[in-house]
Amino acid sequence: MYQILAYIIYLSLSLLTVLVVGKNLHRNGKEFLFGECPDEALSNSTNNLLYIGYCLVNTGFAFYFLNASGTICSLVQLLEFIATSEGIIFLSLGSLHILNVILAPRIISFFLAKKLQQH
Repeated sequence: MYQILAYIIYLSLSLLTVLVVGKNLHRNGKEFLFGECPDEALSNSTNNLLYIGYCLVNTGFAFYFLNASGTICSLVQLLEFIATSEGIIFLSLGSLHILNVILAPRIISFFLAKKLQQH
């Protein structure tokens, strides 16, 4: 009983978090990327690719943790599982965000230079 309840709560929270945070980063990231690259089409494409990758990685991570849990036999274990698993999801979200902020300008510069060489 606790196992199924833990999975339902955990997956609901994880997927909701991934989608809400991802949508906010996607919407607000447009301005950041456009500031790095004046080519609007390239900025939008990069932003969309980052969003898709972000959702896939974090959703996969969330589903992976279902297998990593032991047997949950009490309410305390249920809360510990959810808190630990959600904490790891939040850490991965933050890490990916920082990585994207660092790498996105470099990726855009690379593709912008490549695009300019073709013309």
